[in-house]
Amino acid sequence: MSGGATASAAEVTAQVREWLEANWHPDRPLLEWRGLLADSGWASPQWPATWYGKGLSAELSRVATETRRSFGPVGPPVGSAMNLAAPTLLAHGSDDLLGRLLRRILTGEDRWCQLFSEPGNGSDLAGLTTRAERDGDEWVVSGQKVWTTGAKTA
Repeated sequence: MSGGATASAAEVTAQVREWLEANWHPDRPLLEWRGLLADSGWASPQWPATWYGKGLSAELSRVATETRRSFGPVGPPVGSAMNLAAPTLLAHGSDDLLGRLLRRILTGEDRWCQLFSEPGNGSDLAGLTTRAERDGDEWVVSGQKVWTTGAKTA
């Protein structure tokens, strides 16, 4: 959708519904579906069009997301990758990072976790003592975490 900022809520609703009617099939494999959704821009309509979005305003993005949800298909994955990593990448990431990581976040191929809370340091990133060092083909992690968001599935 070009000119997303000038579209009306009714136009966005109609476009989302039209796209879903043409593409959503409940028997489609999840990874295939999420790939189509990511490539269409409707998985993250507030993101820039150059990075798997539609460039919509927050208000129109909510309209698109509510329309998709009411239609019934599975959406993009939820969690640390979508809520923490992707917005940070979009704000500060290089084109190389965005190209390698954003689509895989939208499809769920890559899962992320947050692990910077330590005994004695809390969430003070500057005071972290845990380290990861390369040992051949593996990483050896030394240190301790209080909690890790999403580590079980990352």
